[in-house]
Amino acid sequence: MAVDQTIALFGIGSTNLRSAISSPDGPFAAEIDVEPTRVRDLESQVCARLEALHARADIDAVSIACAGLIDDGVIAEIDTVDDDVVRDIPLGPTIEDAFDLPVRIENDCTAAGLAEWVYGAGQNHDCVVHLTMGTGIGAGVVDHGHVVRGADGHAAEVGLFPIGPPDRASSDVPGAWEAYCSGRGIAGFVRDLLETESRATVLPDPDALTARDLFDAVAEDDPVANDYLDRICEYNAAGLGTLINAYNPDLITVGGGVGAANFETILERTEPHLEQFTLPAVPTIEKTTLGDEIGLYGALAPYAMGHEPAPAKSIPMANG
Repeated sequence: MAVDQTIALFGIGSTNLRSAISSPDGPFAAEIDVEPTRVRDLESQVCARLEALHARADIDAVSIACAGLIDDGVIAEIDTVDDDVVRDIPLGPTIEDAFDLPVRIENDCTAAGLAEWVYGAGQNHDCVVHLTMGTGIGAGVVDHGHVVRGADGHAAEVGLFPIGPPDRASSDVPGAWEAYCSGRGIAGFVRDLLETESRATVLPDPDALTARDLFDAVAEDDPVANDYLDRICEYNAAGLGTLINAYNPDLITVGGGVGAANFETILERTEPHLEQFTLPAVPTIEKTTLGDEIGLYGALAPYAMGHEPAPAKSIPMANG
């Protein structure tokens, strides 16, 4: 692969869309643009951003890390900030047809795992898991340079590990990890508890409560909030323990709006419970150093590794 290629990079989440350009050997060649994601108008938004990037430099390929389920260059399913779901966005084929460029689209969690392997803390490790704890919970797993995918690309849907009581669910999976420990899950779990208890607390009315409110109340040393977070972190230990048993990583990095912002608080309350859920040794667990740009790094990583870009109807990013 020519090192003088210019790659248009996109990191697309339900909330924000980031874009930049880079050569395979990096770094990002200009400023990173950030704008709110328009999920229902995503094809037009990305094409407009690509036009703007093309005005800066001649583009040779497009690489995208995107939240949601990706199938043959199509975004099969992606959440909106309003907690709706938009399906079947043919983003890869649209870009390829409009710009006659090779396009690579990868799930953002998987791309983040590869970003850690190539650019982050995972460079000197054998098996790296990047755990995204945000609105939901997801992971990217890279084992000796190979992305772990499974038969249909769902091997690292760790947020659906069943680790808790079945009265809470996510994606119709009862007891799912993210039903208790993601941003959406924390808010729902705490609302359920508040509706059945009458203890005095600084937590707001259940109808308006968010995960951020729980962590703010913990910072105020509210006894009820502390109790609830302790319960959540026991479930989190079961989820992390299951992840460790499944993949046996020697490094776990953590990102996402919940995981990164509250890393020390969550880890401090989760670690004491971890060993009871794990057979392999508990690996190093640390906050990602790649920040909000981890999706862009993940989109660039395959080019730094020397892999030719895949067409829009294929998404191989691993070494085999």
